[in-house]
Amino acid sequence: MKDKKAHFKFDFSVSQAGFVLSLVFNLVILYYNLQIGIICFSLIILLAAYNITINRKKNRQLLEFIETLTLNIDTASKDTLLKFPLPILITEYNGDIIWHNQKFLEISKNKRLIGKNLKDELPELYQAILDNKPRLDSFEYQSYFFNVFITLVEVEGEKNDKRYLRLFYFIDITDYVALQKTFELQNVVFGYLTIDNYDDVLNSAPEVSKSNIASEIERRVMDWFYNQIRSDVFLMKYERDKYLFICNTEAFYKMQERRFNILDQIKEVNLYNRIIPTISCGIGIRDDSIFQAQKDAKTALDMALSRGGDQLVVFYNGKFEFYGGKTKEHEKRSKVRSRVMAQTIKEIIKHSDKVFIMGHQYFDLDCLGASVGLAKLCLNLNKETYIVINSFNPTIKDFVEMIKSDSQYENMIIDEQKALKLKTKNSLLFVVDTQRISYVDMPNMILSFEKIIVIDHHRRAADWIEQALICYSETYASSVSELVAELLSYEGIKLKKVEAEIMLAGIMIDTRGFTKNVGVRTFEVATYLRENEALPENIKEYLKEDLEDFILKHQLISNAQVLYGNIAVVIDYSQTCRNNVIIAKVADELLNIKGIDASFVVCKIDNTVLISARSNGKINVQLILEKIGGGGHLETAGSKLENVTLEEAKDILFEAIDEYIMENQKT
Repeated sequence: MKDKKAHFKFDFSVSQAGFVLSLVFNLVILYYNLQIGIICFSLIILLAAYNITINRKKNRQLLEFIETLTLNIDTASKDTLLKFPLPILITEYNGDIIWHNQKFLEISKNKRLIGKNLKDELPELYQAILDNKPRLDSFEYQSYFFNVFITLVEVEGEKNDKRYLRLFYFIDITDYVALQKTFELQNVVFGYLTIDNYDDVLNSAPEVSKSNIASEIERRVMDWFYNQIRSDVFLMKYERDKYLFICNTEAFYKMQERRFNILDQIKEVNLYNRIIPTISCGIGIRDDSIFQAQKDAKTALDMALSRGGDQLVVFYNGKFEFYGGKTKEHEKRSKVRSRVMAQTIKEIIKHSDKVFIMGHQYFDLDCLGASVGLAKLCLNLNKETYIVINSFNPTIKDFVEMIKSDSQYENMIIDEQKALKLKTKNSLLFVVDTQRISYVDMPNMILSFEKIIVIDHHRRAADWIEQALICYSETYASSVSELVAELLSYEGIKLKKVEAEIMLAGIMIDTRGFTKNVGVRTFEVATYLRENEALPENIKEYLKEDLEDFILKHQLISNAQVLYGNIAVVIDYSQTCRNNVIIAKVADELLNIKGIDASFVVCKIDNTVLISARSNGKINVQLILEKIGGGGHLETAGSKLENVTLEEAKDILFEAIDEYIMENQKT
């Protein structure tokens, strides 16, 4: 552009110089000959006039050409917008709709949008421009799906002011989305279904009813899959109490819509059987491999069984979803599993050079009882043994001092730092009273050991310790102390008085003095401990409360509020509670109020909000707290929330309770 301007200036200078030179020659001629000079001057004037006329004509023709070209371009642009094959929407910078083409009018089903704002009519598009997005994928509008491209255009307004418009181009991808959904509905779903207590149910019924009960259970399973789901499902019974099924995602969604009510339908089988039948089911979903779906289904079934049965677990995209689990677990009558576990654990201890025992955060009395019991087992096998504790509840301080007073345990209780220095490659780590990585007292210990054994009585959660050699989890057990004491009884190990009392104390705390979650085997274990000189009166003396804690407990109870007529909730707004033992005691006490079926106590310690929950069995507090990352038992559960206020924690808890109540109303 610069070169052209310079060229025009050069031409103008040459013509001007020629004109001036002609005038100079003409003046010279006039000086010598007046007549010839006048003739030459006239010719110069005529040539100048002709040149001006020609230039003006050319300029006018050039201007007309440019104007015509501009008009044609504007007309073509407008015509292109009007006849553009894709829907187009134009808005002001603030979102006011000022124009759309015929194609957009067609997809909007002749809805008039001009003069309205995107915020009111198309809020997703409005949010996209607020977020400064150049495009919006899979935008749904009037049953269509679009990829929307957003362009900011600068135009001249009145008085040459700058004005900005937004152009929205809609690319129809409805067919692609429909195809994608069809493909997703054909994903492979593999499932295992098992009757949890098949033998117990049959054994609880008269002989003449057993075949009818078995037939009725099978009929209900078949009816649910083939008549209620009514979709492509392959179902096969491969053992008398076990089934496998294969279907697609479409059939799975139908099952999900019914919230897998087969769990409840099986419980309705009542043909003189005293025990209600329950089922467990594991489902794996894959879009690539039926073999991998089968493995996922097996993992999901193991998860369901480890959580006590009577539930369905879905394993999809590396995450677990839980349904059911509302029935209280029944104590298992067979001791075969526990005897096999005792022998297996004993063999692993024998082939380890050192043994370390740890529990969950804020080591409690059940943790201590189980740890002392395992330590006794290891000492009997002449193994160097350590109990690793970083933090513990103040209530077990006296019990810790009591066990330290025994010379055999004097140097056994150590911290994490010392444990990591003492461990070897062949060392064994026991994790007691939890199987969740997020709940262990020292997560680094889990990563440092190759051999890990987990002993727990809580339902398995999604973040369980997968690398464990053995996960001995019995959800029917009252406590971990009960499980460990049972292992010791099989070995016929004689306990010291202090060892027996600490283990009995762990059982008493978790059973609220043998009033909750106890079975025949709980009392058998208690008998074994009593035979080893454990005195309940001594334990009760150690468990007495301080006056300050007693007053605080009842102050918190006085602030209780009741939801749905049977759920008590306490929020410690005063933040006077400084340990989770008081929280648990308050939750226990609230259940003594007439009409209360479940209790929740919420308090904040440092940056962590702790929630303790209790139930009389009518409400599953475990399912409620699992919704917010917690877990536990049907009757006893807990959760912790990091970096939230008490008010935020209250809202989260209330939302989980509301969701649980709504789900149970549907079923």
